[in-house]
Amino acid sequence: MMVKKFSALKGSDEKGLAPVIGTAVTIVIVFILAGLVSSVFFEEYGNPSNKISPTAKLQIYFTGDESSLEFKHEGGDQLFFDSPSISVIMDINGSSYPLNDSELGALETGEKGVLALNKSELLPSMELKPGEWVSVKVVDYDSGGIIAENDLEVKRQMLIEPE
Repeated sequence: MMVKKFSALKGSDEKGLAPVIGTAVTIVIVFILAGLVSSVFFEEYGNPSNKISPTAKLQIYFTGDESSLEFKHEGGDQLFFDSPSISVIMDINGSSYPLNDSELGALETGEKGVLALNKSELLPSMELKPGEWVSVKVVDYDSGGIIAENDLEVKRQMLIEPE
């Protein structure tokens, strides 16, 4: 009589194990590739901090009568001051004030724009004395970047009274 030894490790199903493992590995590879491809295509939607701020060489200074700020665009990207993403912020004596910069519109290279301080209803009434310093920043809110920043010295007494 012939006795066949049966082992739990060796069975008649050994040939069926390889295709199951191969199929599982293939499915895992497909999901990994799908994730990589979708992350490349939808990269800009995931993180808004990846946006690049416009770059421009922008000179900012007081006009002759010091009642306005003049912006001279000397190169770089066009700046759209009438959009909500770009703003002009004025730091005076440790306090920051956003200015109503929509009147500047869009500035291209070689153009100048004037922003009247007394027409900015966002500024409180104040007096600036000669020798005081004022910092003016142009900020891109979408990227969080600073496009331009100038420190300006007040040359003569200024009275800012918004209309």
